[in-house]
Amino acid sequence: MNKTFKDFLLQDVNNVFLNENEFAETVIINKNAMKIVRDSDEMVQFNTDKKLASCDVVFHVESSYFRGIPQPERIMEFEGKEYRIKVVRNNLGMLTIGLMRYTE
Repeated sequence: MNKTFKDFLLQDVNNVFLNENEFAETVIINKNAMKIVRDSDEMVQFNTDKKLASCDVVFHVESSYFRGIPQPERIMEFEGKEYRIKVVRNNLGMLTIGLMRYTE
């Protein structure tokens, strides 16, 4: 069977983008180790968009780590601290998640 462009992109996600020798790092999210890529450029975009609340952390992660797509306004534990999910974007099996520090 011939591979499609989408197949090659998904392969690159794991082999390059989520490779810890290239861009990724392993962090603990909701008590599970996950490979992510932090994105300070995307965080700046979120923080200047008048429609969105500012984000303290923005990262990309493979959607297969989650049973479903995380929903905005839910709480996510990221590196031992609680954050509120402000933004979730799904693109070709990768999620971009923006978090805001949770305080009561």
